[in-house]
Amino acid sequence: MKKIIFPTFIILTGIIILESFGTIQPRQKDGTEPGYTGSPGDSLKNCTVCHGGKATTVSNWIESNIPTEGYTPGATYTITATNTESGGTRFGFEVSPQNISGDLLGKIVITDTTRTKLVGNNKYITYTKYGVDGIGKLSWKFDWVAPSANTGDVVFYGAFNSNFEGHKDSDQTFLSTLKVNEKNPLAIAEKESKLNSFKVYPNPATDLVSISMDLKETSNLLIDVTDITGKQVAIISNEKQSAGALTTQFNTTILPSGNYFVRISVNGKTATQKLSIAH
Repeated sequence: MKKIIFPTFIILTGIIILESFGTIQPRQKDGTEPGYTGSPGDSLKNCTVCHGGKATTVSNWIESNIPTEGYTPGATYTITATNTESGGTRFGFEVSPQNISGDLLGKIVITDTTRTKLVGNNKYITYTKYGVDGIGKLSWKFDWVAPSANTGDVVFYGAFNSNFEGHKDSDQTFLSTLKVNEKNPLAIAEKESKLNSFKVYPNPATDLVSISMDLKETSNLLIDVTDITGKQVAIISNEKQSAGALTTQFNTTILPSGNYFVRISVNGKTATQKLSIAH
């Protein structure tokens, strides 16, 4: 019995010593916890919370195919996040498109189900245990559906961590951002205001809301309501209307409390106004 126990004790002791010096590669972690992108909305938290050290700010680690003139509301674009570290062999990341308050802007769509996943109520995209190994750098791709009109600037905040053969004592943390603007929001708003000015009242609304406008000519008129992602949630009117003053009402009790947009389309041209519902 002593001949069996003693060698086993030696082996276990050796394993503990090796692990304490970081020479045994740890198990691959399946992504990171939500809320560690380094954004103001995430209280500037990033990978250093768990990995220690200091974060280095870098440029161009988050790229996209969004045109230089800006995103079109509701359109889908491809975002690429790249973690670069000379000699690195293990890589991780977390990215989220937010405003200064930390609200999710637009929608993240997974295109690589093996190497990436969503966390935090789909607000963050991060790696999986199958998306960490590389040599020198590693990239991940995903799609982003742009938010509704008049959202304005969107910032993709990203935190990246890398190390060598899984050794935690050589972890490197980097922060990078990508700011994208909405395509001509002011020019569009000016054009829409000249199209057909309309009023939405009361706002906030509790039950009934009135929409009034002055049609300049007989028009094919669509009035609908969208949520903050641009998804249509109700149709108020969809018919041909004669020129002149028009007022219609909508019962808001069919929708949950929250923020929406009333959208009018006149002969194919569109204008929107924000609507708050508070039951």
